[in-house]
Amino acid sequence: MSILIVDDSPPVIRLLQATLGRAGYTQTACADCGAAALRYLGIDPPAEARPEVDCILLDIVMPGLDGIEVCRIIKRHPAYVDTPVIMVTIVDQAETLRDAFEAGAHDYLAKPVRELELVARLKAAVALRREIEGRKRREAELLKLTERLAEANDMLAKLTVTDDLTKVGNRRYFTGCLENEWRRSFRDAAPLSLIFVALDDFPDFVDSQGRGKGDDCLKLVAQVLQVSLRRTTDHLSRYSDSQFVILLPKTPLAGARVVADLIRDSIGELKLRHPSGYLTVSQGLAAVVPSGAMAVENLVVMAEAALETARKAGTNQITCADD
Repeated sequence: MSILIVDDSPPVIRLLQATLGRAGYTQTACADCGAAALRYLGIDPPAEARPEVDCILLDIVMPGLDGIEVCRIIKRHPAYVDTPVIMVTIVDQAETLRDAFEAGAHDYLAKPVRELELVARLKAAVALRREIEGRKRREAELLKLTERLAEANDMLAKLTVTDDLTKVGNRRYFTGCLENEWRRSFRDAAPLSLIFVALDDFPDFVDSQGRGKGDDCLKLVAQVLQVSLRRTTDHLSRYSDSQFVILLPKTPLAGARVVADLIRDSIGELKLRHPSGYLTVSQGLAAVVPSGAMAVENLVVMAEAALETARKAGTNQITCADD
């Protein structure tokens, strides 16, 4: 245990050192004034390396900075907020002691110091400091654990709404987004568009290229679809094995058609080999302005019907629900 003794009287310092030594506290440092104490602690002038101090025995009446002001400066420093300061003084006036405690002193001893009292007060002060430090460590550990738990929960939440293969939203994600955007569009009387995107004859592609190549194809198509969305408010999800769905808030059917054209062109530029030539997609579009007389499922039914019409028309087709 390291103890700093601050007193302008050399005999008092020697007496305190001898008293502490008899009690087994041999690691002591001494300062003969407040300024010397602040230098030793690395407070004034500031120093990067600061000594470990378990307790400070501080005289109140000293030339220059008095003990109360020195205590106030020490307690303002973050490194010594929890370091106990015991005032050792001949002054025991209530007003002076009040000022000392307001400055951050932990306890006080009246001169001449009695050995048993000094040791008892010192042990209590250091025990309290260690308890405070232990509590802070536990609180810090609990905070870290809470942060890790929050991160794990966030990751778990993302995993529950993320498609394992393509890393875009899954069907659960789509359902949640659709409900939220439907309510928002209803409130704002704004159009809400939906695009179903289906890879044409994807089973034939898998049969010819293998399931591994099929998975790579799906991941690549998902990336293309994501790039085709220009706004952070647009939502992309994998709806089924070879189908994706795109939700476009505040977008009329004409705006959805622009996105669909961009998707068709982008998929065509991939030039992925397919038994019938190159991989293409069919798309079904629908748009509504939600109202109280309409169910959210209506938009999905309309877009799926449009997709079915597009697929029956051939490959690489785009069909809108009002076509």
